[in-house]
Amino acid sequence: MFNYFTHSIVIIFIGYASIYPIYFWIVPLQKIDQGFYRFNLGKCCIVGSLGAIAYHFIAVDFFSEIMLIVWLILLGTITAYYWNRNQIHNIVITTVSLLGCFALLNIIKYLVQPDIYLQATASIFIGSMITAGVFFAMILGHWYLNVIALPISLLKKSTMLLWIILIIRIFWDVYYLSFNQYVDPYGISKNTWSFIFEFDGLLILVALFMGNIFPILINYFIWRTLKLQATQSATGLLYVSIISILFGDIIFKYYLLQYGFPL
Repeated sequence: MFNYFTHSIVIIFIGYASIYPIYFWIVPLQKIDQGFYRFNLGKCCIVGSLGAIAYHFIAVDFFSEIMLIVWLILLGTITAYYWNRNQIHNIVITTVSLLGCFALLNIIKYLVQPDIYLQATASIFIGSMITAGVFFAMILGHWYLNVIALPISLLKKSTMLLWIILIIRIFWDVYYLSFNQYVDPYGISKNTWSFIFEFDGLLILVALFMGNIFPILINYFIWRTLKLQATQSATGLLYVSIISILFGDIIFKYYLLQYGFPL
């Protein structure tokens, strides 16, 4: 599994940093303070930079690395520009995020097998939306301690969106496992479901549970606590969800890179 550790870091970190700022649309500046934007944009700069450093050691294409650097420069520029501004434009932040997504698209071409590029891209972006979404909801939950009278609806929206994306990934995984074949070491073509009950595929079951099923169940309890206005309890549950989702996502990336399964 550790053979593809650097590749996994590149995909997870760059996917996270490029998609995360899009979630700002959930919390307009007039409903929250500047510190929320500063903290999260700064965090995206750090995570994106770590992903870029990791990619430098495995990069096989100059253009994809240049695209990555250009995105990071723009991300750092808007972070500095909006640092103490009273007015922040989400459309500008989203435009830079889309450039980061484009850079990620170029990187994916060199990390996965060409015949699964489209499926791998869909899988990676769904996974990145989930990872970014659960961190966004957790940090937003913390902000209820800083901002008085912050509407509970904002955290509810974040939780509901995370729920939807998790359900989409479950359907995606079930679809892929049901309608795709894999060839075993003896050259026999089998349904992909049968692979997960072999020794090499057992961790897929762990990933399906930790990355999909368990977070969905946790989200149910988060929703119940939010109905009671218990934002601190909901934030604590989101910490549990983060650990579970990250664990599952690392396993998913391993099977994508090692076996070509875009789960």
